Amino acid sequence: MQGISFTAIDFETANNFRASACAVGLTKVRAGRVVAQVAWLMKPLPGYEEFHPVNVGIHGITAAHVRAMPDWRGIYGPMMDFIEGDALVGHNVSFEKSVIAKANEASGLPVPTLDYYCTLALARKQLELPHYTLSDVVGALDLPAFNHHDAGDDARASALIAIELAKRSGASTLAQLWPAASGPSARVPAYYSPGYTRKLAELPQANPQANPYGPLFGQTMVFSGDLDAMPRAEAQDASAARGATIANGTTKKVTIVVCAELERGGRPSAKVKRAHELAAAGQNIMVIGELQFLRLLAFK
Repeated sequence: MQGISFTAIDFETANNFRASACAVGLTKVRAGRVVAQVAWLMKPLPGYEEFHPVNVGIHGITAAHVRAMPDWRGIYGPMMDFIEGDALVGHNVSFEKSVIAKANEASGLPVPTLDYYCTLALARKQLELPHYTLSDVVGALDLPAFNHHDAGDDARASALIAIELAKRSGASTLAQLWPAASGPSARVPAYYSPGYTRKLAELPQANPQANPYGPLFGQTMVFSGDLDAMPRAEAQDASAARGATIANGTTKKVTIVVCAELERGGRPSAKVKRAHELAAAGQNIMVIGELQFLRLLAFK
């Protein structure tokens, strides 16, 4: 376990935009042991201050809790000092990676070059579970109970998952625990990168146990362009979790096309043009922008 050293990280956000970080938790691991932990609340950056009721319902943090706290620009330095250039580990770490990128972009700071390793991908590889949420994996590995969606607790839980799976697999380095046969894409799936279009076999399956009264349940959805709030693949995953079928192209089965460019005044893509043609021919299909999609996604 000597080579199992990293910093686990977890963010909570005030709303659906990644630059709205309102809490961060960090857990440092050295040689397979937790050696330090910190967690900070922060005021969301200007322009991203609104606390969405859905987010508050998840983590319990409100504007009042962070009113006297520094924002990202005040937290970023101490956070990076704690990380000390470590590889970052998280459960669905693409979220944490995008928070850092978007918050730094909004603050005029350079995006740091760090390695990221995903315990969600690791658990899917090593365990056979019905679901792979942080709570599901913690329970399956018989790890200590924790307060889910508390950033400090979630970071520690991610760290303990990585440590436990390293023990079970006999891995003594991060490279052995997350074998990277073709570079960093083996650590964080390539389809979480901007501009990547998933192959058919990579598309998530609709969750048949989702709320049948939810607005996305039973829909067939296509995404056009990259969203501001999240990678396209994450939007696909979230929609499928709410019972939607995900497609790559606009066909006669599609009922919703989410167009990232709709609110930016960009040119309509081929997917959007095809949707308008099908609608004109009488098909029940609508084109929506990112904000409307996020509102639909908020329904559980």
